Amino acid sequence: MKRRVRVVPAARYKVDAAAKALELLSVFSFREPRLSLADLASRTGIPRATAFRLLSTLEQSGFLDKVHGAYQLGLKCFVLGNIVAGGLDLRETARPHLASLRESTRETTQIAILDHWQVVYLERMLSPLSVGYMRSRAGAILPAYCTGLGKALLAFRPEAEVAAWAATQKFTALTPRTITSARRLMKELAVIRERGYGLDLEEREKGVTCIAAPIFNHTGDVVAAISVAGPTERMPREPVGSDIAQAVVAAGRAISVDLGAVDTVSSVDEFRAASPAHGGRR
Repeated sequence: MKRRVRVVPAARYKVDAAAKALELLSVFSFREPRLSLADLASRTGIPRATAFRLLSTLEQSGFLDKVHGAYQLGLKCFVLGNIVAGGLDLRETARPHLASLRESTRETTQIAILDHWQVVYLERMLSPLSVGYMRSRAGAILPAYCTGLGKALLAFRPEAEVAAWAATQKFTALTPRTITSARRLMKELAVIRERGYGLDLEEREKGVTCIAAPIFNHTGDVVAAISVAGPTERMPREPVGSDIAQAVVAAGRAISVDLGAVDTVSSVDEFRAASPAHGGRR
């Protein structure tokens, strides 16, 4: 006889006091790191007397500190946040975003890191359409100066550090469009910082265009970059401002949020709500 599995609604195990305490903690943000009792009660809809008791408990437990009559997140939150951040796996975190980006653009998606001033590909999801070239693969190590991923990574590292490195390099021309001087590279990186994403317009491989955006961690450091790459004839005629560029930036921001980063121009909800646009020519 087949045993019947009893499904118990998750709400049955919900502890209201714990849920309300977590709701109070969730109100704090980088924009509002310190809030009064009145602010917290108003934002959550929790009665002021109840909010006071919960906040006092959180303060006694080290999750909140009270400074000049207002509350702020305590050291216990910092400790737990670092534990979470330390356990995040970049590749696993990025994989669903890579898959979604590939689905929306129908082109190859990639994520890479910068190691000893070279690009190391962590993951690559191939386009469902045929591609007869594009030799990069997961585990590949390529120059940073001539790839969209590499330039996106370089652009958001300390400028003086990148300039010092670039001044010692010889940039070999891999195609007629490759950047071959430190001065031109630094100028390009400044444009990328302003625009928010990097381009490889057949600079490493003829016939291949790549659009790449940075990924940041919880401390605001660039830790990786994500890209869409494909045959130039299938990519937008004008990559700057294209639907694919917007989709790549949205994916980079979404991964950054998953890694604990907070956007400087929009909320976490807006990050997650950013819908990848369809690819192709504009």
